[in-house]
Amino acid sequence: MHLYTRILLGVLIFYLPKNTIAQNNKVNNTTQTWSEIDFSGKINTHWKWQLDVQYSRQSKYEQYNLLKYNSQFTLRPWVHYYINPNTRLSAFYGLWDNFAIKDVGARAYTEYRGAIQANFYSLKKMDIVTKRIRTELRFIKDKNGIYETVLRERAQLKYQHLMKGTTYSTNTIYFISFDEFFLNSGSNVTGHHVFDQNRLFLGFGYNITNDITFETGYFNQLQQHTRDTNFDMNHVWQLTLMVDNI
Repeated sequence: MHLYTRILLGVLIFYLPKNTIAQNNKVNNTTQTWSEIDFSGKINTHWKWQLDVQYSRQSKYEQYNLLKYNSQFTLRPWVHYYINPNTRLSAFYGLWDNFAIKDVGARAYTEYRGAIQANFYSLKKMDIVTKRIRTELRFIKDKNGIYETVLRERAQLKYQHLMKGTTYSTNTIYFISFDEFFLNSGSNVTGHHVFDQNRLFLGFGYNITNDITFETGYFNQLQQHTRDTNFDMNHVWQLTLMVDNI
């Protein structure tokens, strides 16, 4: 499938849930910055470790100061097992520290989250298509200081196209697009709606060296409120630095 056809399909995938789910509800807009550093290394032929450090800031509703408030800090260690070059199984257990933002009705709370995940890769010349499924078990502190258990399912389809170079090595550039859909099991702390959120990303990656990669782009997150039928539409500038083979 041609590159631009894939981009168009990605945009349509995003706008379909927006128009069908949120069309009769209020949608609040914010601007945000999500920054992330990922460290990883080999344990042996089949096993790898990874540590993600994430930090985000955001504006209040309907404003453009994407650095105004502290939003979230995350520390997430992974372990990966490669069954073969096209199939990877993963697991993590991490900490999400969420800051209070009075202007958007966000409270301060801590979340511990574990997950199992499977990635399936399809490589064809200069293209990579990745199908990813993840089951998350979340432990979220409610307003009474009690941790509630929440199950969430995620499914992602990702496409990469190498724009400069013939392999993913030093000084190469690639295009990235993906869409991810979230389903919520329902709880008092997250609400009892089935749809949780949808994420769309369009961006680019640059391989600085064989082991250091920088990615950036536009991230759009459509997320349903916990206590009502309204939505937040978060317009995010995403920055990610990945350091491999430590």
